[in-house]
Formats: sequence, C-alpha cells, structure tokens
Amino acid sequence: MEDIRLKQAVQAIEMPRAMEERITERLCRAARRRPARWTRPAVAVLAAALSLTLAMPVLAAHVEPVYDLMYLVAPAMAQSFQPVRQSDQDNGVRMEVVSARIQGDSAQIYLTLQDLEGDRVDATTDLYDSYTVRTPYDTAGHCEQAGYDAETSTALFLVTLTHLEGQAMPGDKITFSLREFLSQKEERTGISIPADLSAVSTAPATQAVDLRGGSGEAFDESSFRALIPNLPENACPVEGFQLTSLGWVEGKLHVQLLVDDLLDNDNHAQLYLTGSDGTVLEPEASYSFWAENGSGDSYEEYVFSLSPEEAENYRLTGDFFLSGNRTQGNWKVTFPLEG
Repeated sequence: MEDIRLKQAVQAIEMPRAMEERITERLCRAARRRPARWTRPAVAVLAAALSLTLAMPVLAAHVEPVYDLMYLVAPAMAQSFQPVRQSDQDNGVRMEVVSARIQGDSAQIYLTLQDLEGDRVDATTDLYDSYTVRTPYDTAGHCEQAGYDAETSTALFLVTLTHLEGQAMPGDKITFSLREFLSQKEERTGISIPADLSAVSTAPATQAVDLRGGSGEAFDESSFRALIPNLPENACPVEGFQLTSLGWVEGKLHVQLLVDDLLDNDNHAQLYLTGSDGTVLEPEASYSFWAENGSGDSYEEYVFSLSPEEAENYRLTGDFFLSGNRTQGNWKVTFPLEG
C-alpha cells in the first residue's frame, strides 16, 4: 500500500520534458554500466537527482524509469521524503521547497533556486547565511548546495535541522526565508603579491582592536595587537583586496590585508609565503577585525614564524575567493514538516 501511494504521488508531479529526458537517460546509462555495483555515493547522487526532479513539472508517462531506479537503489530514501512543492517568487527568481523528511532529532529539506530571467543562479550559488528557519522549537542547522542544472538555471540545496534538546523532531509548520544569495564565484590561486619582505620595519606601530574571529595553532587574542596601516600604496593585484601593512612584531612577520565590503560579498583570502625552492609556509595564526569606519570592510592579519633573514628567501602569495554577483530579494515559504 505504501509503495502504491508513493508511486502515485511521484507520478502526479510534472517537470520539463527536456530536463526529465536528460536525467532519465543519465540514470539509465549509469544503471546499464554498473548494474550490481551501486555504492553509497551513487545513492547520494540519485537522491539529489530525484529531489531536483521533484522540483520540476513531470510528465507521468516519463517519470516511471527515474522513480524505479531510485526505488531500486534507495528505497528508504524514496519512502521517507515527502513532496512539498511550495514556492515563492521575487526579483525574477523562484525559490521552491521541494521535499522534506524527519529522522529522529533531525530534519532534512530540499529546496531549489531558479533564475527565471537570466543567469544569476549558477553552480557556485551560495545562500551566504542570509536564510532564516523559523520553527516552534529551538534548532541548529546548516545549508549546502547539492546539485545544479545549467539548462534550467536551477540550484538544489539541502537544509539540515537538528533539535537542540536532542528530542525527536516533531511534525509542525516551518518557515524558510531568504534575503539574498551570491553567485558567479571565482577562485584565483597562487597569486604573487609584490612586497619586499627584506625591507619590512622591525618596529611598526601597533594598536589594540576588537577581534571578530581568528584561527591557527598560535592564535591568542589576549596578547594580539594589530598593525596600524603603513603602506602608502596597495600592492595587492586582486581587486577588492588591499595590502595595508607589513611589520615584524616580537620577532614574527605580520601581514595585514583589507577586504572591501565583506558584508556585501563574502570575499576572502588565504595568504602564505612561498620559498625560492617551492616550499610553502602557512601562517601560524590569523586575526580578523572590522574597520572602524563602519563600512563593512574587514581586516585580516596573518602571523608567520620566521626571521627577517629567512624572509629574504620567500615571496608573499595568496589564494583569493571572490563573489561576482549578489542578488537580493524576499523569498519566504511556510510548509508542513511531517513525520
């Protein structure tokens, strides 16, 4: 009875013929190649494919092969996720809650973003912590991209919620809202930053700052003092970043980088030193703090453990991660989460 009910529910959903044919062909071809060698990663791929399928209108006559393969490989997944298919549209972008399920003290929710007017949704789309999940009880959660279909400009996301008190997740209504998302991200790695480390001051001016974060084995917020910007010109070749200060503090090299408009773009970088022999020296600690002017700019200061003499054999290098597009809107969907 359960199999019949689920099959009827799936058959009632519609999707674009072109997308359905691509997914069906891909899954059928994979099944012919590896009829008896499905592994857990393959199950995850099929689960994401089914979830993306559920988000689109489907012709009942064509969904059967996709559903049969999904049911063959991951019957528990097919049975436990309930179709939701509730959506909201703003600024030419549609957000749709596709399906959801409860497992013990956790819940999983698949949702999609589709750009109906352009290419603002792509394979790099990130919800940028701008989403809110409202429940009648306290939860912790996270969101990750689970797939992307280029022909329909649709990105699939998996939201996982966990009950903070460890109790079984109750069935109830949930509201998922989104304010903005980032896309068209770019990575630029191994960028050489012109800086003469042998000429760096050994007695730079420093200041106390209010840290917003940090990392590294030697991270110590109690004793950290930041450099006061001392470089007259920006030597960083990547737009959106400024090399603002260099200095030796208590025998360690400090390198300060300013990230423009961090609150609006989530741009970030990782600096390191590259030796003449190709060796890489990572910072032993990094410190983050906001610019005082309230602009949303953020300073990142990296600390390296080496002597001024050793620094002559190194050059400053960075990996940069940039978001090329920010789309704002107001998307909100309230839907039932059923056990």
